[in-house]
Formats: sequence, C-alpha cells, structure tokens
Amino acid sequence: MTRALLFTVVILLGAVAGVFGYQVWDQDRPEPRPDLTLPDLQEQPRSLSEWDGRLIVLNFWATWCPPCVEEMPLFQRLQDEYGDRGLQFIGVAVDRPDAVAEFVAEHDIRYPILYGRQAAMSAGQDFGNQAGTLPWTVIIDREGHIRHVFDREVSREQIEPVLLDLL
Repeated sequence: MTRALLFTVVILLGAVAGVFGYQVWDQDRPEPRPDLTLPDLQEQPRSLSEWDGRLIVLNFWATWCPPCVEEMPLFQRLQDEYGDRGLQFIGVAVDRPDAVAEFVAEHDIRYPILYGRQAAMSAGQDFGNQAGTLPWTVIIDREGHIRHVFDREVSREQIEPVLLDLL
C-alpha cells in the first residue's frame, strides 16, 4: 500500500509540475498579431500581411497629436537606417486622408501610411490600445508576433535597442 500511495503522489506532483510549467511557457510566448487592412493614401486597401517576414513597427498616430508629430521624423530616420536589414515602419493615421496626405508630404514621410477614423481606432484596440491613446506603437517580429508596445511617444534611446535586438 505504501508503494501505491508513493506512486500516486509522484504522479500527482508530476501533473501539477506539468500544468505549472505549461502556464509559465505559455505566458512567455509572444502574442500573434491581429489582421489589419486599411486604405493607403492612394485609396488602395493594404494588408499588414504584405510585410510578413519583416520587423514591423506599427505606429498609430494623428496629425493633431503633438507627441505623434514629434516622433515621426525619428521613425523616418530609423526606416532609412535599418530598412535594408528588414525593418518596416507602417503608420496608421486616425485622421482624415486630406490632413494625413498634407502632413506626409510636408514632413517627407516615405514609409507606408494607412488611414481611417473609426476603423483605425478599432484596429488600435485589436493591437491592445483599449483606451484609444495616441501615439501607440507596436513592434511585430518577423514571425508575426507582438514583441513590444510603446503606449506613449517614444525616443530613439527607447526604441532602437528593441529594434536592434529583433533585427
């Protein structure tokens, strides 16, 4: 009887350890990115899947958002510096297309810009922005997993180490 009880205890401990181990492993797995399709400034629908295989920096922003406007030149510089290594910035403007087109031309932003009002806000929620704050920047690795979120304006010192780690 003692052997049977010992055997049962060992089996139970193994099961508990297995469940706990799976939960820890599951928490460390990055979250897969949601789908996203919005129009670009030429009114063409663009899907985030077009850039699969690249390190994507998805930035939700608006022309009327001062911190958003502040970080846009940095994002263009980083795109210029690391684009040939597989980095792809994509802007999602929560704004009117005419205001976005004017801003992009004025500030020489050359990476893809998608736009929408309610659709862009809904997309932001899909990427974790439940409060609708701007800017909201999501870093998606080459396998399509969300690896980092910045919930405010980001500096070069904050974002560049994350990018270099994933490039």
